[in-house]
Amino acid sequence: MIKRILSFSKGDSMSHEVNMEKAIEENLGIMWIDIIDPKIEELNLLQRLFQFHPLTIEDCLEANQRPKLEDYTDYLFIILVGVRKKPEEEEEELEPYQIAIYLKENFVITVREKRGGMSLKTVHNKILLKNTRILNQRAAFLTYSIIDTFIDGYLELLEEIEDEIEEMEEIVVHKPKRDLLDRTFDLRTYILIIIKAIRPQRAVLRSLSIEDSNLISSLAQPYFSDVYDHILEANDLSATYRERLSSIVEVYLSSASNKMNDTMRLIAVLTAVITIPNLLASIGGVNFRDFSENPEIFLQAPFWIFIASIIIITIIIVLIIRRMEL
Repeated sequence: MIKRILSFSKGDSMSHEVNMEKAIEENLGIMWIDIIDPKIEELNLLQRLFQFHPLTIEDCLEANQRPKLEDYTDYLFIILVGVRKKPEEEEEELEPYQIAIYLKENFVITVREKRGGMSLKTVHNKILLKNTRILNQRAAFLTYSIIDTFIDGYLELLEEIEDEIEEMEEIVVHKPKRDLLDRTFDLRTYILIIIKAIRPQRAVLRSLSIEDSNLISSLAQPYFSDVYDHILEANDLSATYRERLSSIVEVYLSSASNKMNDTMRLIAVLTAVITIPNLLASIGGVNFRDFSENPEIFLQAPFWIFIASIIIITIIIVLIIRRMEL
């Protein structure tokens, strides 16, 4: 489905009907065709109008392609892979998605998967609101704006993960819980998915920043260097967050081990406190029988001396344990 067709020149821009052939006739100078969930008929029309290589059309139809940059002399074909939250899932999960970009001298064509992942509404609005930064540039700058929006999706997702990591770091120190460990492993899985998606794209964006092509001018190359820096930043952040999550696991396990040691120490202390008095009571109890028949026992000194000795021994044991800081 054709999502939008826009064209612009210096100082002017317009939105076209979703009819490629008619829009091309009305083109103001630079045209952007944005296609979501492409139909084979639309891609065949693209191939006929722009003479795109059949293999690039095939790549647009098939998901799960590797990031790539292919130079076909009069146009560049770029595939980038992003990461999005799965829609309509009760449990938050991440999955990859792809965007294909054709860059010609006066045309930019984006082909995206059906469901989300990124919004190009910001770029759309900049063109229609006649943002001079875009209107005064060529198609390469529009391509940069699209890729920059794409990379921002990674940074926004990583920012959400960072906020959650900071919250977890606070919890693990003061009140660690079992579900915290489960969430930590979930986030580590997300980070691995992000790293797996980012790493192959570093080479693609690096190539764009140094591409020796008449489609990317020397004025545009610094902008592509900027998005290359952003993908490196996303890669570095992912590695850092992965290490922080590992640290959270280590702190949790250490805390659990300390808690177990405290429990065992408490059991040992209680055992020491109870065992000796209990032993004395067992031995002494043999000599004090038939309390109901001989209530005068409670008036005899030996009985109270025996009780006092149990209490004193218990106090001594407690003092020894406290002195040993057990």
